[in-house]
Amino acid sequence: MLFSTAAFAVFMAVVFIVYWCMPHKYRWVIILFANAWFYISYDIKYLAVILVTMIASYICAIMIENKNGGSGKKIIMVTGVLVTLSLLLVFKYLNFALYTVAKVFNALSIPMQETTLKLIMPVGISFYTFMTVGYIVDVYKGRIPAERHFGKYAIFVSFFPNISSGPIERAGHFIPQIDKKKIFDYDEVTYGARLLLLGMVKKIVIADMMAKYVDEIFNKVPEHYGICFAWATLLYTFQIYCDFSGYSDMAVGVAKMLGFELVNNFKQPYFASSIKEFWGRWHISLSSWFRDYVYIPLGGNRCSRLRRDMNLLITFLCSGLWHGASWTFVLWGGIHGICQIAENRIKEAAGLTKEKEAKLGKPVKFMLTLISFCIVSYAWMFFRANSISEALYIVRSMFSDISIKGAMMQMTMSSKSVIKTTVAIVLLIIFDLFNEKKDMLREINKIPSVFRFVIYVVTAIIVIALKVNNNYAQEFIYFKF
Repeated sequence: MLFSTAAFAVFMAVVFIVYWCMPHKYRWVIILFANAWFYISYDIKYLAVILVTMIASYICAIMIENKNGGSGKKIIMVTGVLVTLSLLLVFKYLNFALYTVAKVFNALSIPMQETTLKLIMPVGISFYTFMTVGYIVDVYKGRIPAERHFGKYAIFVSFFPNISSGPIERAGHFIPQIDKKKIFDYDEVTYGARLLLLGMVKKIVIADMMAKYVDEIFNKVPEHYGICFAWATLLYTFQIYCDFSGYSDMAVGVAKMLGFELVNNFKQPYFASSIKEFWGRWHISLSSWFRDYVYIPLGGNRCSRLRRDMNLLITFLCSGLWHGASWTFVLWGGIHGICQIAENRIKEAAGLTKEKEAKLGKPVKFMLTLISFCIVSYAWMFFRANSISEALYIVRSMFSDISIKGAMMQMTMSSKSVIKTTVAIVLLIIFDLFNEKKDMLREINKIPSVFRFVIYVVTAIIVIALKVNNNYAQEFIYFKF
């Protein structure tokens, strides 16, 4: 059940009305049923996998808390993490592992048939697995108590706004909100509705429009050449941002309409002046998860410079692999890791401390932001490519022909399409520029109510019209991760 469908609109309306009409002590039941209904709407078979994850992590956390200490406590924690991760490894990476092993054996002249198992990856498994792993580790570290109420723990794992594509919540932030008494707040509910509408604009008006031209190139790479790859990569840079941040806006908005606060997942990432800053602004919940549960346990910065660089590279390679069972994602993660290592080394050689960096002038900041954007955009090309060989073909031929007219013809883009995509990008940049300084959705409150209503209606009509007439609408990109 996608957020941008009529089915979800009906579902959300029913949940919203019943939830706020129900006494506080019964609201958790409404949310639990809503979670189950929402998840089953994808495929009831997925329910078994998420239930196993819930039960295993729930029991493990209680066992950890009941254990006074010693090695037994650590063994329980490690076992719980491995059991939870095993489901993700099987459904998401088993076929990739079998394929890779077969390729290696064949390269060594040892005949081995490539085997592909018919496994369907459950929706949201990458997200709720990381949430449960973080929960187990946090209980083990004593950061939070184990949740004894299974129903409320199940709400944390399966909360329908973020189950499909995040944000990746922490139990310590989310679970206390279940018991917190909520009073209907009109301003917060309308703010959540604005976020939902903004997310739909990003997804339906911008991301889906660009997807057609991006797919035309990346799904038929050998048939194209030249600068059309650069244009397609630029469009994908904004497509994936609008697609994923659009989903996050919707998730946060829907949760806020029910009185829940989800973590902010994006903060104008393309305005980052370094790769490190980019990862502090892009998919923030995942970045912080890898920092806390991979990078720091590996040693973080508390070690030699060489070891720190290795920790960074391992973390980014893991991040790349998390995104998908393909070497293109691993390479994409490696590029970001290497760039951040190089960035750190350059800053150290130049003696550029945080204090000095903060004092850099606007022209220098702009140049650094432009360089960072180009690196991030170039890396997205590897992320989108269907294989390493196709990515390398794109690298070799990207600037073999710089005819803009030829590129537009290859992408079947009319001058009208070029204008529409360019205007969409410019308006997005302008909105993010203003949103960087002030929350524009809060600022709308300063507009007279009549004009606010007109804005809502016109925007909704545009979104609905484009949704109905768009024959190339896609599911959210991060659903496959």
